[in-house]
Amino acid sequence: MKDSDAVMDDEFLAPVDYDPEATEADSEVEADDEEWEHAQGFPCTRRAVRIWVDEQTRHLTRVRLSTRWRERTAGRQLADSFTEAFFLANARVGSNLPSAPVPRPEPSSDLEFTWDNFQDLQERAAELMERSDELALRPPNEVRWADLTGTRATGLSSNGHVRVTLGLGGLTETVEFSSTWLQRARISEIADAVMSAHQSAYQRHVAPVFVPGEHEELAAELAQVQADMQAMMARGMA
Repeated sequence: MKDSDAVMDDEFLAPVDYDPEATEADSEVEADDEEWEHAQGFPCTRRAVRIWVDEQTRHLTRVRLSTRWRERTAGRQLADSFTEAFFLANARVGSNLPSAPVPRPEPSSDLEFTWDNFQDLQERAAELMERSDELALRPPNEVRWADLTGTRATGLSSNGHVRVTLGLGGLTETVEFSSTWLQRARISEIADAVMSAHQSAYQRHVAPVFVPGEHEELAAELAQVQADMQAMMARGMA
């Protein structure tokens, strides 16, 4: 990456109709008033860093830094600026975490269409409804809730100076820098290293698995009973 690709100057941070004679504070106020578009990317609050994230894959696609990023992050860490930018991006693109599947069971393959079986299903449905009522009244700390199983993914840049951590859903949580390297790194090197670390983390990321809790398991059982009852009523019983 060339420095010109990674650098963002004050004109880049301002809206299209930027007035070079206006003060920096004035231009930033005007920028805030403009309607945001995805092509503008996601900046940190101090306008030291701006990132772009693909809305479909949720992956980082571009990084730019201000030529004055050291001045703008005075008293803070560059990592904090990336945290802020990714907070905005993650809130916008949303999480890709798996959710509870909607039960759509087929009638049981060994179902016999008899009145006795239908009455058994009615009793089973009533029992499940009672369990559902009991579950609704149980204290939250006594309920086995649905969960996700998985691990966070980390990636190291090719030069070994930037580490990225992705959450379970594959979104960036932290960007860490080698402090000694950062003191002498050029803007293009920083941007390249952030991109490289992300590519490594994306390759390591494994989608988490949804583990149903008591509510989901009960809903699935009830849906199966209802599917069997409806099949009996539709086909007739012996």
